[in-house]
Amino acid sequence: MNTQALGVEHYLAGMRAALDDLPPSEVAEIMEDVEAHIAELSTELGENETVEQRLGSPERYAQELRQAAGYPPKTERLPVTTKRQLLTRPRAAAWGLAVATGVTLLAGAAALKEPAVLLLPAVILVLSLALVNDRGPSQQEIMNLPETIKLKKWLTPEAGTPADRAITYLRTLQPAWWLVRAVLLGLGAVLLAGRDILGFLVIAAVAVMSVFAGPRAQTDRRWLWFSLPASALAVGLLVQIIDVTAGQLGYNASRSSYSGPVMETYENIYAYDENGKLLTNVLLYDQDGQPINARRYYDGCASDDPQPAIPANRYPRPKISYENGVCYTVAPSASAPSSTSRTTPPSSSESTPSSSVPPTSVSPSK
Repeated sequence: MNTQALGVEHYLAGMRAALDDLPPSEVAEIMEDVEAHIAELSTELGENETVEQRLGSPERYAQELRQAAGYPPKTERLPVTTKRQLLTRPRAAAWGLAVATGVTLLAGAAALKEPAVLLLPAVILVLSLALVNDRGPSQQEIMNLPETIKLKKWLTPEAGTPADRAITYLRTLQPAWWLVRAVLLGLGAVLLAGRDILGFLVIAAVAVMSVFAGPRAQTDRRWLWFSLPASALAVGLLVQIIDVTAGQLGYNASRSSYSGPVMETYENIYAYDENGKLLTNVLLYDQDGQPINARRYYDGCASDDPQPAIPANRYPRPKISYENGVCYTVAPSASAPSSTSRTTPPSSSESTPSSSVPPTSVSPSK
């Protein structure tokens, strides 16, 4: 802040002190016009000229305004011996803004799941702004609070230091942040469009208004009650979007790394009765009555050779052997199970049914 700007603020503070015996609403009305006039006058001042040289002392100028408005001269006040009031309207409004901004940051991280949480900071903001909305665009009473002065001093490091250069650079990025903030809020509104139409409309409206709130907050500090919570909401939404995206990527990665159950294939099926005797020419069907077919080709026979006319769902499948241009079918053979829950293992003669079914040959023409 340059010397001339400091001189303007000092002059305005002196005028408020000279008018502090009037009702706050009347002081705000007077100062609103004076601030606009002095701001315009400051642009016309020379390099070494001050506002006081143009208008006289703050007390004298305030006295002229009192007379023009029909107010009586200021009377001398006796020293106040009572304890200073801790909770004033400006302090309640300032702390309401700080609390609502913090709550909005936390609520923004959950707004996509439950947009109704934004009602709490909205109520705090409305109530706190209502306390000082009539105090003019400069909100000088809030700017004169001890905690506000300390914060301003902390955010205004000594000129030429790295901290000063960093803050100056960040201030140049404010227009870019206003655009990024609107984009983040718009993205949050889009994510809510299919689930909560009211939340979508509210956040979309905040996104549009945030574009105008940023520049206006620099000249009218009452817009801070919208601009700061809007920034907090954008940051909260960004945190939630990152969390949801990371969770989705992790879920997709776990799904891609999961391998389904290994399906074991079988070349043949052997059915035995309760006595351990191998059953032949068994036709298998599923629960819908559809045949459970084996593959339609046979190992050992060339693909262009005629295949034996055997139903595809008949089991056990015969073994097909190819020799001298002829496909031979050999009756399947398999050992009976070593043990069953109901019967004893079959005899050796029953476990080798191939001896009871002699090999046969199939002509390629059949």
